[in-house]
Amino acid sequence: MKDWLTPASVSMNKQISILVVLIIITGAASLFIGSANVYVSEPVQMYNIIFGIRLPRVLFAIIVGASLAASGVVYQIILRNPMADSFTLGMANGAVLGSATAVILSLPVPVQPLLSIITGLIGLAIVIMAAKRMDAAYSPVTLIITGVLLGAMMSGMLYIIILLNPDETRSIAGYMFGSLAGTSYETVSVTAVLTAISAVIVYKYGRQLDLLNLGDIRAFSLGVKVGRLRLLLLITASIPPLVAISFTGLIALVGIIVPQMILYFKPLLFRPLLIYSLLYGALYVLIIDTIGRTIAAPLQIPTGVMVMISAVPIFIFLMQKNMLNRRD
Repeated sequence: MKDWLTPASVSMNKQISILVVLIIITGAASLFIGSANVYVSEPVQMYNIIFGIRLPRVLFAIIVGASLAASGVVYQIILRNPMADSFTLGMANGAVLGSATAVILSLPVPVQPLLSIITGLIGLAIVIMAAKRMDAAYSPVTLIITGVLLGAMMSGMLYIIILLNPDETRSIAGYMFGSLAGTSYETVSVTAVLTAISAVIVYKYGRQLDLLNLGDIRAFSLGVKVGRLRLLLLITASIPPLVAISFTGLIALVGIIVPQMILYFKPLLFRPLLIYSLLYGALYVLIIDTIGRTIAAPLQIPTGVMVMISAVPIFIFLMQKNMLNRRD
């Protein structure tokens, strides 16, 4: 009880409350703006637009942003790489390739996220094994280059699938750009439950992750089973974003820019960093998605495209900062 009354805890609780309020206000505002003017619609039509189309999309934007940002925090500590993310590690492209394969093979809808998880984890395993062969220390540059190259190869495979299946071009191409359009409450529920379970599990191992941040040898000497912890949390942190990507398509870099921008202003232990990343990630994707579907209405710019446009300059800034730190 006393921990919650310290000045640091009071300040953190205040910031969390502010972020939650901002997410609620932004989400509520997002329900009433878009290509369709709900104010001049019939009551039934207004209800369908708000609760049938926009509300599940708003909720999904919040969950997707939270899951991507939270997974990034775990990857960056476990792999000792501030640029680790589902995109830079090749997982996102693997998940998209799995979803496209499910569409081509006309597999049942429940199989789609399962196949995305499998192909995404295979992509991660390939990147880690290939990077280890080149550099046993898993240097950030080696991991990023390996992950981006694997992602590019998978994107090429996806393009070949599109060429071989022209009738499915529209549905498959949507996975390449990342979109929250057409979200259902079932999709929201599944992803929300997985994200919550994953967050609870990684939060439980917060202290061990802080020790792991000190280095493998020191963490092991303090009782952390490093190999087992890495495997458990890599899989645990990967499942929610891979499932989300299986529904949305490629949404990249959220897992890098959110936690790293938080750390840019203030160093934090894992647990507060995880909480802040969940909230800032949710707010970020919610704002970006709302802008994307309204700025050129009735045309909707895919969420993945909007995230790339806004995230790449921040990503370059963080890369430069990381390289300067390594030189120092």
